[in-house]
Amino acid sequence: MEWVITEAKSVDEAIDRALDSLGVHKAEAEIEVIEEPKQGFLGWSRGSARVRARVKPRSTRPKVERGRRKKGRGSADGSGGAARKAQRGRDSGGQKDNSPDRDRNGNGSEAKKSRANDSKAGGSRAAKKPQSRDGRKKETAVEEASVEEVSSHVEQFLSGLSEAFGYDSDVRVENVDDQAILGSVAGQHGLMVGPRARTLDAIQELARASAQRSKPSSVRIRVDVGGYREIRREALEKFAVDAAEAAKGDGKERSLEPMSSADRKVVHDVLSGHGGIETKSVGNDPRRRVVIVPLEELTETETEDSDQDPSEEE
Repeated sequence: MEWVITEAKSVDEAIDRALDSLGVHKAEAEIEVIEEPKQGFLGWSRGSARVRARVKPRSTRPKVERGRRKKGRGSADGSGGAARKAQRGRDSGGQKDNSPDRDRNGNGSEAKKSRANDSKAGGSRAAKKPQSRDGRKKETAVEEASVEEVSSHVEQFLSGLSEAFGYDSDVRVENVDDQAILGSVAGQHGLMVGPRARTLDAIQELARASAQRSKPSSVRIRVDVGGYREIRREALEKFAVDAAEAAKGDGKERSLEPMSSADRKVVHDVLSGHGGIETKSVGNDPRRRVVIVPLEELTETETEDSDQDPSEEE
């Protein structure tokens, strides 16, 4: 059997692909790891895994040397060979079976059963997907990481990232509640915040992905640098109130600049109790924005005109 070479992100995944290609169980294949993925910065894997595999060669039965019997051996007229053939026919009950299902020992029914069992075994391998290659059932329950474990991982991640940016790794992680943490990097590091906090948002997503890759968890993760989140929230609240007052003053809508979902929530929350206006979000990310809509209020004169009978006006 020829070797097949497969490539994947991990060695186990490459082995699974090779076994799927060969269509055999792991115990029936020869597997060699050609290359393993390398560990990169912060635990991220680089490169890919390559393995080669083939079906294990089956041992063949030893060849039995049979000498040719010449005609007439044992008797001058060849009657000795005919007598032996006749004797074998009497020993087998006088029945002759040239069926291809009969093996060399004459066990035809056993050969059929063996092939039937082999086909059933092959079908069962294709049907039993919930089981792993080594025959053990896959475990569905996954243990989640605790808040303390996630906090420790986020602290290490932010410390290493701060050093990579060239800053001191002064990191603090605190619990917001039972299912949320806040990782803060001390210092006014504009490079880690970026324009409109895009770099900071990217760092936050990387921290979440790194924590989930280490061990799955439902803990929410937020990241801040130099108290930027609080400064940004206060500025947004003041800006939103000023825009709402302007919309109420001239009766015209105010469309704010595109914002992230977190910033839009700040605007909606601060204006939820602001009378005379309503807010709505329009557009698609990353150009989604908040629109402040003034509510039209009828004046006393307009109310009287609307209640007056048209015939009285004439």
